[in-house]
Amino acid sequence: MLEDILKNTQINRYITPYEDGKPIFLEGNESQDLFILVSGRLNVFKGNKKIAQITEKGSLFGEMSFLLNAKRTATIKAEKDVKAIQIPKEDIPGFLQDFPEVAGELTRLLAKRLDETSRILYGLKEFCDQLPDAVIATDKEGKIITWNAAAEEVYGRPWQQMCNKSVEKIYEKPDTYRKLVKEVKKKRSVREKILSIRHPKTGDRFISTSSTLLLDDHDNFQGILSLGRDVTSITALENKFRRSRSWLVPTLILMFILGMGAFLRHVYFPQKPRLSNIEHKHLENRLNKDFLLLKSMLIGSFKAGDRSKTNRLMKNFFMDHKADHLPYEGLVLLDKNKMVFDAYSQDIEAGNSAMSGGNYAGIEFKGDAKGLQHTLTLYRVDKDHPMGKKCVEIAFNVDYNNHRIGWLIFQMDLNRLKTKYGIDATGFKPFNF
Repeated sequence: MLEDILKNTQINRYITPYEDGKPIFLEGNESQDLFILVSGRLNVFKGNKKIAQITEKGSLFGEMSFLLNAKRTATIKAEKDVKAIQIPKEDIPGFLQDFPEVAGELTRLLAKRLDETSRILYGLKEFCDQLPDAVIATDKEGKIITWNAAAEEVYGRPWQQMCNKSVEKIYEKPDTYRKLVKEVKKKRSVREKILSIRHPKTGDRFISTSSTLLLDDHDNFQGILSLGRDVTSITALENKFRRSRSWLVPTLILMFILGMGAFLRHVYFPQKPRLSNIEHKHLENRLNKDFLLLKSMLIGSFKAGDRSKTNRLMKNFFMDHKADHLPYEGLVLLDKNKMVFDAYSQDIEAGNSAMSGGNYAGIEFKGDAKGLQHTLTLYRVDKDHPMGKKCVEIAFNVDYNNHRIGWLIFQMDLNRLKTKYGIDATGFKPFNF
């Protein structure tokens, strides 16, 4: 294509040279000129971060701003000396008539991006159908693009009915949802907001909703991903408690007496801490959800043996959930021979370098040999615990095409488990994933 264009002597008036480091255009600019690379290399930046490089002669760039009549979404700078064909916005229609092969290339690029988007949406739907929570993904206009099987049950509406419909319609108070969207855009993610809906069969329901932004490769807003869980029964109990405050005070004396009795019983007859049903379920759901999320993120790089990418993905997982106070200290990937493939820990000294070359071959994986999850109890030696510190880890099978390719291990934070969930090192026996 480029050779045919350069044969036309009229093209010389569009060829522009750029020195090393000079920007072709800047992120946020309103220019909508179209460019074709003639020689040299280009670096693509989002903010101060380099996200891509354009090296192939004849490559089109800057086309999305022209096609969408939008601002530039990234900065492009010349690397060494660059020559490019720069077609001003007002000349583009005539240029495309003179060089129809450029119009064909534009069509091919758009078709490729549409195909990639379709594949992503299909994969997202397949993955989301495996999750226990209701999953809704919307585009930047608020229209539903993914609605999993759990969402059909929680919200009482089939996917066929909700596809490409405004998500606001499922909420009893759309204004409350719009406020949530503003908060998500500001904070990037918002956890555990209670929203009310009108279920077609069961009436008013309360949904605990956690939402996060969907961004493209250039960090541009593309939509919102929300996880929902029906908490109607819990909310009803809370409302009942609030209504009962009028008679609650007279019972405090009795509660005090009973509390003192329980305290004395605890002192003289200590019992192992027990996990409440609600907190038990929350922890199970958290482990299930995080396992499925991490498996989908890691399995491609794990199969390919790309340790640098798996380590980066595990590190990003902890950084993205830093404010959540995760009940895990670290993550370990084992191959099918129980050798450590990769590891990441919030404790730098116990991180990937400390685990490198290790193995779990001598550790008993307790539980059903054919089951999804195993509980590991082991002792690790560090500078603070020369005799060994007791650790509990949960190992999940990582399968591909019904064949085990390894394990993903969650190294549990026992201090966090005790304070948040009231569970100690022996408390994982009733868990069933």
